[in-house]
Amino acid sequence: MKGLLKFLIPIIFIVTIIGCSNNEDKIELLFFSEIQATMQEEIEDMISNAISVEKDEFIVNIHPVTYERLIVEIASHNGDLLFLDEELMSAAYDPDGLYRLDEALDDAWFALVPDKYKAIDSETGELHVYALPLNNESPFLQTLGVELEAPLVAIIPVYSDNKAFSIKLLKYIIENN
Repeated sequence: MKGLLKFLIPIIFIVTIIGCSNNEDKIELLFFSEIQATMQEEIEDMISNAISVEKDEFIVNIHPVTYERLIVEIASHNGDLLFLDEELMSAAYDPDGLYRLDEALDDAWFALVPDKYKAIDSETGELHVYALPLNNESPFLQTLGVELEAPLVAIIPVYSDNKAFSIKLLKYIIENN
């Protein structure tokens, strides 16, 4: 029995280490929407072609519209760029926990973003955009051939280590909108 434990414990340890480190270096895009999980490869192809990034540098995960799963992902600090069904914004929208999207927007786009996705920075008193809505007229959704009941809203959590990638992708989406 002791011999079996000496053999199994290192194997379990190695499998756990490999499993936990698999996606550590990848940029993670999370979708919480009506978009079907079967669209994952199409989304990856579109992103890879749009901003000239290799598909092995990022991962797309598509989840149904559920508050519980969103809260778990945010609490676990998963996701560098989140695309949420607008219904979920009540659970995710907190400017203190979100990265400002101003650098992805020009003045015209800044003015188009609804006020509910803007907030005043308590330290500077300046108005900033923290979420970007994408409706069915968005070329991003049209290219995918997707029509949603509610807009998608893009956010970047402050804990993301890949903000530059996320901003680059949002700039692409905006410039091609």
